[in-house]
Amino acid sequence: MIGKTMSLYLAGTLLRNTIGIFTLFFSLILVVDIVEFSRSVSSITDVGFGEIFNVVLLRAPSFAENVLPFCVMFGASVSLIVLNKRLELAVARASGVSVWQFLLPLGITAAFLGVFTAMVYNPLALSGQVLSSANEAKILVRGEKPTDTGSRGSWMRLNQKDGDLVLRAQIEQDAGIELTKVIIYRFDAKGEMVERIDASTASFVESLSQGNHYELTDLVSLRPGDKSQTKAKAILPVEISRSELQANQTTVNNVSFWDLKEHAARIQLAGKNPLPYLTRHQAHLALPLLFIAMVLLASTVSLRFARFGVNGKAILAGVLAGFVLYVLSKLLVTFGSNGLVPPFVAAWSAAIVASLIGITVLLHQEDG
Repeated sequence: MIGKTMSLYLAGTLLRNTIGIFTLFFSLILVVDIVEFSRSVSSITDVGFGEIFNVVLLRAPSFAENVLPFCVMFGASVSLIVLNKRLELAVARASGVSVWQFLLPLGITAAFLGVFTAMVYNPLALSGQVLSSANEAKILVRGEKPTDTGSRGSWMRLNQKDGDLVLRAQIEQDAGIELTKVIIYRFDAKGEMVERIDASTASFVESLSQGNHYELTDLVSLRPGDKSQTKAKAILPVEISRSELQANQTTVNNVSFWDLKEHAARIQLAGKNPLPYLTRHQAHLALPLLFIAMVLLASTVSLRFARFGVNGKAILAGVLAGFVLYVLSKLLVTFGSNGLVPPFVAAWSAAIVASLIGITVLLHQEDG
């Protein structure tokens, strides 16, 4: 059995390498997003680099969350290869330490990273995304015309008695309560468009005296056959409550780990499908096992790599195996969200199967 010093050394090696690889991915995401966001706000002349960097920095952790499983896998591969190159694991093996004993600290560290990702990193990343959206809205509202935000933005359709409303906002905050750079299409009962409204901002207000409505600012209204009309403020009545609006506009990716079960209960009370939220909650709980599976897959190729010489195909196979595991886990989560499989099965099965495969391969390599 390896001692405490060796265990901490192995755990620290994996942690350092994982953080280093994550920092590399994070920096790449940051640079690409800075370039893209700078292009989208290029028409707004008074935007400084500090404001752009602040917006991108706050939302980058949410994007980077998707690469964490790969960071753990690459971190484990680098750690094992380096330890073997230094003959440290060879010395450990010669002293009677089995592969399972020096993989145990790596597995515990990976499980810790999984718990940290689900319970701490995810809520903080989503909080940063909310702040980023608020700062981005402050920038976009300065522009006289809507800026090009690519595929970003949100659409919503509100059913009305006298005709539906379709809203397109470049920035949506608080699940549809605050909209920035919004275009509103009004339709009559026959489904024909009767008005288009371009507004700088739209704020939802729940009022007993005036009824529920959006307060529009700096708007331009255009009806077919009429001249456009400009107003500083206007009210757009809507037949929806605040809770219904937020339930309709909230997506599962924007709900933190700690709020998923509560939001699933609200969605179920509203008569909607709670399975995406329940499945995502289980997927967060399964992250420690998924990270352990990544370590096992990395060890199946990294140990063989060091012992039998440079084998690029083996390393590539390990990377592809990790990628397939990640894609499969996302696919099963989609199945669980649609009710094709139970949420528990959808979230845990990929990690369990990958862990069993990794253990089987290691048993074959080590014990024949």
